[in-house]
Amino acid sequence: MTISKLACAHRSFLLTFAAAFCLSLAACGGSSDDANADPETAQADEASKSHALAVAQTNTLQTSVIIPGFPHKVDVYRPAGATKAIVFLHGHGGRNWQIAYDLGFNRVMAPVVAKNVNWDWLASNGIIAVFPQGQAIAGSLPTWSNYVFNSGQDDVAFLKALSSFVKTQYGASEVSLSGHSSGGVMTARMWCEATTSFKGYVSIAGPMVSPNYPGLGTTCTPLAPAPYYMLVGNKDTKLINFTIGVVSPTPEQMAAGLTDTILVSEWMRHSDRSKRNCSETPALQSAAVAASGPTWNSCDSRVRYSVVANADHPIASLEQNAGMRMADIVAGFVK
Repeated sequence: MTISKLACAHRSFLLTFAAAFCLSLAACGGSSDDANADPETAQADEASKSHALAVAQTNTLQTSVIIPGFPHKVDVYRPAGATKAIVFLHGHGGRNWQIAYDLGFNRVMAPVVAKNVNWDWLASNGIIAVFPQGQAIAGSLPTWSNYVFNSGQDDVAFLKALSSFVKTQYGASEVSLSGHSSGGVMTARMWCEATTSFKGYVSIAGPMVSPNYPGLGTTCTPLAPAPYYMLVGNKDTKLINFTIGVVSPTPEQMAAGLTDTILVSEWMRHSDRSKRNCSETPALQSAAVAASGPTWNSCDSRVRYSVVANADHPIASLEQNAGMRMADIVAGFVK
């Protein structure tokens, strides 16, 4: 079935459902305020609420969902009863179903179908998983507009609208944001520019590498404090391309586990996020050190920075060396 036919079928379902709902009431009545409301607007509102309620009762996969005003297609994995959502952003050149596979939500590395969804994890964690598809300028790869790459779209506006859409259409009480690689860099931008749109933020191998944001060591002034977690491998070969203009590690930083310029840059970002969040200045020597590498926690662990020993850029490498699934780490932090 084509997308346009799916959209028409979806609209037809909503209108039919709304009509049946109205017939069960006296002339779509209720309070005197309802009687004065615009009938078409009231009908659409009731249909939206009823649809969200119906979706909540069963495992539901919706693919190629479109947010009005934006070209991005979105896949939504909604387990029965889930009320919290996490939006996951793929990396540069990636596809939304690829990161779903990498994180273990899709059992097959191909466009998702319901039988291949890991519903058990989603249900046990009460998570609605949302996977938008990044866009591309002609001749370029799909990505996000994050000051390193340019998708040709206003991705800040899109992700803000997506957060609202997930709350309205799927009954999510809260929405968090996570991304890998370029998606992680976009996560950092959203923390800066649309902080109130999401409850928590987790960047996986996506450091804020641009010196234009707005300069080395200064992250941004977010709209509001929000939890932020940055996790990256100390053997990341992909990020070596983004080390221009970043200071080299000092001996003290090297001893603490910050062994390259990207890790040092993110230490400075972590310090800045901590100050923005709770006026706390983290100490280099305060890391919790484990076999998987050091982790710095600030602001009662609302701001966190982990360096995964021996991990490269891919999610699989980070998981192998951290000894945990990235999905578990993201869900645990935003909870």
